[in-house]
Amino acid sequence: MRPRSQQHGFTLVGMMIGVALGTIAMLAALTMWQVMRDAYASVADGIEIEERGQRALAIIAHAIRQAGWIPAQVALEPAHPAPQGPLEGHDDCGAPSIDDGLECGRRGVRGSDALLVRFSGSGRATDPSLADGTMTDCSGYALPAKTVGDGIAPPAHHAATNVFYIGNGSDGVPQLLCRYPRRSDNRAQAHAHTSGTLVRGVESMQLRFGMVDEGDGQGESERVPALLDAQDVARQRQLAWHHVRAVQVTLVVKGQRPTVSRAPRERTFTTTVRLRNPSPCREALC
Repeated sequence: MRPRSQQHGFTLVGMMIGVALGTIAMLAALTMWQVMRDAYASVADGIEIEERGQRALAIIAHAIRQAGWIPAQVALEPAHPAPQGPLEGHDDCGAPSIDDGLECGRRGVRGSDALLVRFSGSGRATDPSLADGTMTDCSGYALPAKTVGDGIAPPAHHAATNVFYIGNGSDGVPQLLCRYPRRSDNRAQAHAHTSGTLVRGVESMQLRFGMVDEGDGQGESERVPALLDAQDVARQRQLAWHHVRAVQVTLVVKGQRPTVSRAPRERTFTTTVRLRNPSPCREALC
């Protein structure tokens, strides 16, 4: 008689154990992949938040430092009206418009404030309404020393008005926007403005202002006095905005990369910027 050949195979118990071990290994791999993905998203999100926050602060600070500047080549006529302040602020301000001052169409996004900055650029010696390329406004376009379209009225002391505010994009994402003079034939228009997005993801902007009294003996090196909200500045005295010497800007920037483990992160960025150019307003003019 021939001996029986031995038959080899998997038992039901062995198969079940193998499936269980395979499932555990797969779940462990998926968990590790999720952890690594979240870690990458967190690092990338942190870098993006830092970059966007610092860029937003830099753009606003650049405008504040230029506030009130009038080029020497622009002669002011005796018929000029009293100069307006280098800047103005408004608490809880959305959809701002530019008239003689800063007007708000509705409440601000998350109670955000708005900032209006007035300054001039640098024009060619032969034509101050054509920019020489050395100064820009918030749009990134070169800003001249004079705007066009004023008609027969004396031109404004400051060529440009920039308004910074927070608004929601078409996708609902809040962003830092700026309203600036419209251009035509490379010339800035005096009474036509347009808005553009500067930095996405900026959810809130809060402003506070430091004031000094004219002739109080304080030098530029003196510490900025207590910071006030915009409404408190307006209550101080007539022409209060001419006495502002510093602006504190606080921005809240939200990340754009949600993870499974947590919602997008937020960070707060703050800086205080001194004005370089005191208001031209004097008692004889104002």
